Amino acid sequence: MKTLKRIAALLMCLMFAAAGFSAAEQTAAPEEGTAAEDDLLSVFTVNHGSRNSKKIAITMDDMFDTEWTWKTVDLCKEYGITMTFFPIGRSLKEEERDNWRALIEAGCEIGSHSSFHAQFKGIGEWIAIGRLGKFQEMLDKTLGFHYEVRWFRPPFGNISDSSGRASPVMVRAIRTYGYEHILRWDVSNTDPNKAFEATQNGSILLYHSRHKDYVCLTELIPRLLEAGFQPVTVSELFGFPPPETSEELYTFDIHDYVGKQ
Repeated sequence: MKTLKRIAALLMCLMFAAAGFSAAEQTAAPEEGTAAEDDLLSVFTVNHGSRNSKKIAITMDDMFDTEWTWKTVDLCKEYGITMTFFPIGRSLKEEERDNWRALIEAGCEIGSHSSFHAQFKGIGEWIAIGRLGKFQEMLDKTLGFHYEVRWFRPPFGNISDSSGRASPVMVRAIRTYGYEHILRWDVSNTDPNKAFEATQNGSILLYHSRHKDYVCLTELIPRLLEAGFQPVTVSELFGFPPPETSEELYTFDIHDYVGKQ
């Protein structure tokens, strides 16, 4: 599983290098107490795709109330678009397996929002890796098959330390698990007029599984389509194929990561 993630990470690095970032700028260890450490999050974080393409990614987080998740998937089907959903592990329930499978069959994508909705700042490296691994384990158990998660969005979009600066410990933990970047966003507004005005080529839009966000999307999506935007999954936004699947369910074992830092 992790081999595929490393390949995806390498491809991501190459894309960023083509966009003007060298691989060294992305992966070099930060120098403590310097501007390099302050800039770590800006290098490690992906906020949007190419500004030269009309493709955009509409994303949805949390899934505390999955009623609005399934309604949003129906909205995707109605307009012939795809989205990426970032549930927390505790939102995944085996009794909703058919709905999660239907989401994937509709062409939508699932990313990780950690095993539960808690800050990553101030926690230990192994705790962070555990939260990532447990999410993948929970997802596979819910789906009944292995689904290779490619994207991680931390709760609150934050991996800074208690001082508010980028946390090298969290960057190391996330990379040790297999993610080369974290995904954030550049548009987050439940007022459809403001969201529409803020959307640019390559934008990543953030919403949550709740009533007001769903209502916003019912108005926003047709306006975006009329303006020529193409809502796609995050993987498609960055040029990746759909996530791999297999029959063998993933089981998290912390010993798989010891010595890889």
